[in-house]
Parts: sequence; structure tokens; C-alpha cells
Amino acid sequence: MTMPGITDAEHDAELLARADEKGEELLEALKERITCDIKDIGTLRKEMTITVPGDVIAERLANDFKEIRNDAVLPGFRKGRAPLSLVQKRFAGDVRKSLKTSIVGQSFFAAIEKNEIESLGDPLFRVDTDDGVKLLDLNEALAHIQLPEQGDFTYVCEVEVKPTFELPELKGIEIAAPQVEINDEMVDEQILRDRKIRGRYELSSEPAQAGDDLVIADVQLLVDGQKVNEEDNVELGVRPTRLDGIPLMNLGEVLSGARPGDEKTIECDIPDDYARPDLRGKKGEFRFKVHEVKRLAPASLETLLEQMGLESEQELRDLVRERLEDERESLVRREKRSQVLDYLLENTKLDLPEQLSARQTDRAVMRRVIELQQSGVPMAEVEAQIDDLRTGAREQVMRDLKLEFIMEKVAEQLEVTVTDEDVNAEIAGIARLYRQRFDRVRDDLARRGLLDQLAFQIRQDKCIERILADAKLVEKKEPAGEAPPKKKSSRKK
Repeated sequence: MTMPGITDAEHDAELLARADEKGEELLEALKERITCDIKDIGTLRKEMTITVPGDVIAERLANDFKEIRNDAVLPGFRKGRAPLSLVQKRFAGDVRKSLKTSIVGQSFFAAIEKNEIESLGDPLFRVDTDDGVKLLDLNEALAHIQLPEQGDFTYVCEVEVKPTFELPELKGIEIAAPQVEINDEMVDEQILRDRKIRGRYELSSEPAQAGDDLVIADVQLLVDGQKVNEEDNVELGVRPTRLDGIPLMNLGEVLSGARPGDEKTIECDIPDDYARPDLRGKKGEFRFKVHEVKRLAPASLETLLEQMGLESEQELRDLVRERLEDERESLVRREKRSQVLDYLLENTKLDLPEQLSARQTDRAVMRRVIELQQSGVPMAEVEAQIDDLRTGAREQVMRDLKLEFIMEKVAEQLEVTVTDEDVNAEIAGIARLYRQRFDRVRDDLARRGLLDQLAFQIRQDKCIERILADAKLVEKKEPAGEAPPKKKSSRKK
């Protein structure tokens, strides 16, 4: 934290306490004096036009300069003795920059508290840039926002909001006792996963194929013939995906058969939540210049046997079957967990928008990534499922988003929390599954912004365990129309 004219402010406990107190005072003042025009721009999305009166800004500027004068040391003057006009001239830029950050941030919080809006994530601010009007997060938007020299200050932001709903009864729900049988197909799937985890991507001279193949290409997005965005050496799966927040449902077909040197194009529709409002609803075109094709080469069966210290494939299959048998209890818990989630979904009335925003989709996708990594799914398979969720699997994304809202409310009702020890224990489990160091896995999760999602998943698991502890276990019912198998008669004919 920096305070204009005051050295080492970030290490001064008294100054930091004073700054926090000033922030609270500003928040309360803004609640009384701001105006806010709120407009629905879709299900669970609102546009907020917030106006801060000019006299509020003038008062804060005067107070800030007065405080700086009392604490700042300027050449030729003792502490607190410099003329106010000199202090204003010396620190005007820094003071206005600091106040701008406070005014924008605190006025948004004042607006949502005043209007009882439960925001979902951070707002996006509508600002003018050299590339036109864009929606940016606060840190990026501040570079384009200026406080007026005098008069009121008005800005526009968009925010996603939480839905309102009631939870069903959480105690005494019926859970059918599941029966889990380990079969040859499950053994085959686990062996292939083990081989993929130990495999690697290699350059391929063959044309790109749908599935696990990757295409490395330079990408350009054009709208109305003008270049909007470009990025070099982008790693693309040969499957539907979302680029720059834009769904590309036919990308798998376009990239199938691609070789290094090929150039491919695909048309697209700019979605209604795109970062640049002036481009929303328009037609666009992506252009790809292919540099490389990579193919996942699973470790050979012989390599897997050698690394595991086994003599034969049968010995491997026996070991994998034994491991799956040991995990049977985990599979049973997973089935019970699934029943709890199905109960909550079926008995909670909750409306979500017909067209999901990119941010909503990404939240659901990141939670699925955590679930897959907790199960040790190979990263190539994880990436493929990510693309499926971002494009075609809308029902799955809707389901995951509903569960996010439901489980957050369940956690509040049951007073479930997550500790650092819980998070570290889960990271250690993921590290064991992927045969990686703890610090490497933690750094990777942090880099990809997945630590919050991991904590969410842990909290969800805790909630489910609490619900299962109060559940009523019943015999699994036979599907309608099916009779249980008849026992063979022991009588001789």
C-alpha cells in the first residue's frame, strides 16, 4: 500500500489502521450520497450506472491533502509546516490517482449494498480505449478512468448476480445403497489412463485428427475485415472450443486434416457478453496459421510394466483390479454423493439464463477440472472435457452452475468452512495421483487460478458428507418394468 508523500506507509500499523478507517468512512458516506441506475440486461446480469457527487470528491481531496500536509516532509520545511498550495502542487497526481481507486471501488460496494444486490464475482467496467469501448476488470479499467476536475463522476459497469431460491429439506433424504462391481472394462480404462499419465506429446507428421491431437497455430480474429485480436503459437485441441470468449462449434472439423503450413478459417458469432460491447452480435472470422501438429503417445505397455516393476500384462491387470477393489468404497461414496446432488437439483427451483456468459461457463469448467484432477484423470483427457464443456455440453454446464449456487447456500446453512490444512491435504492427494511434487502441483493450480475452485470443491464434499450423515439408507429399487432375476429351481424334473 502506498500513501503519497509518506515513506514506508505500508509498514506503519497506525497509518494502515487510519487508511482502513477512512475507507469505511468513505463507504458510509457514498451509501448516503451516490445515485445508481440499475438496468436488467439478461437473467442474472445487471448494468449499473453509478454517479458520485462532485462535492464528495472535493471533500475527500481536501481531507487527503490536509493529512499529507500533516505527515509529509518537503525540502526547506519542517514536518507539517509546508504550505498547502505547495503540497497540492507536489502531490496532486498521486493523490488523485489514489482517490480514484478508492472512489471507484467503494462506490461500487456502496451501490450493491444500498440496493441489496448480491454480486457474483467482480464487476466489469465499461471504458473507452484506443480499440473502442471495452468491458474490463477494475485493475485494467483504472488506466482508462479519470476523475473530473470538478462536477459529478459517473461510470457504467456490468455485474452478474446470484439467484434467489429456497433449499429443500437436508435431513433424512433417502439414499439407495449402491452395488459396484469391478469388470474388465474398468480395468482396461484404468490401464489406459496410467499409460496416458506416463505418456507425452510428440511432433507428428500426420494430419491432425480429432481426439487428443493438438495444433499449434497463430490466431487472428477479424470483425468487419478489421483485426480485433491476435495471438501467436496458440495450443488448440482438434475439437469444439471457445477462443477469446467466442464459441467455435466447428473447430474440430476445420482443424481435422491440418498440416504445418496450412491456413484455416472459421466464421463465428460475437456473443452478447463479449468484452467489447461495440462488437456484440456481429459476425467475425478466425484465421489460423498452423505451425505444428502434436499427438499424445501413451507410454507403451512394456514401459508401464517396467516402471511398475511387473513381469507380465496379467500381473498388471491383477494389480489394477486389486487396486480398484480397494477403491470400491470410494466408488460407493461417489455413487451416494451423486444421489445427494441429484436430490438437491431435482428439489430446488432455480432459474438460470438461457444463454450462459463466458464467465459463468468458465466457473463451471474450472470446477470440473478440479474434480477430474482429484480423480487422477490424464491432463489430455481433462483438456478435451474442458473444450466439450465450453461449447457443446450446455446441460452439464447448467447443472454445474446450479450446483454452485445450491452448495454455497447449503454451506452457509450448515456453517461449513474450509481450512488451509484441508486445501494442502487435497493438493498432496492430487500430487500422488500425478506422481508430481506437492509444490509443483500447488504452483500449477495457483497459476491457473484453480485454488479457489479447489476450496469450493472441498467445501462441497464436506457439505455432502454432512447430508449423508443424516440420510436414510434404503434398498436400491429395481428399474420400473424389470423383475428381479429368478432363482434356479433345485427340484429335479
